[in-house]
Amino acid sequence: MTIVPDLVIDASVSVKWIIPDEPTSDRAALILEDYQKGTISFLAPLFWQYEIASAINKAVGRGKLSEPEGHDALESLLSLDMSFEPFPPPREAYTLGRRFQRGIYDSLYLALAELRGCEFWTGDLRLYNSARHRWPFVRWIADYGMPLDRGR
Repeated sequence: MTIVPDLVIDASVSVKWIIPDEPTSDRAALILEDYQKGTISFLAPLFWQYEIASAINKAVGRGKLSEPEGHDALESLLSLDMSFEPFPPPREAYTLGRRFQRGIYDSLYLALAELRGCEFWTGDLRLYNSARHRWPFVRWIADYGMPLDRGR
């Protein structure tokens, strides 16, 4: 049996799958293709579902997606076979936020990747730039598929 590596992905990566004019959406498409081929699997905190719903809602509000496209995009993303981690208790979430010196949601992604010993892929450049030197498992979506990452 082949072991498929888990990758933690945040909502910023997922949104690039449904809004193709987003920067680095071509690289985000590669990570989705690898998922569809079964060479990787996705892992995210449970709130990822709410973050994508919020992002799609904003995209519809800004006219980047029509109402039907927004509905279809949400259904498509929610139908992915992903593993989800539940919310930690608020005190633990706060402690993680202080430990990682990031917002609570960003810290939960970081903590999940660290706990599971896997890469965390983000499309949030500010998050990536602030975390990459401290946590080597934090990866920028624009780098996905580059020669260094093909060692999977």
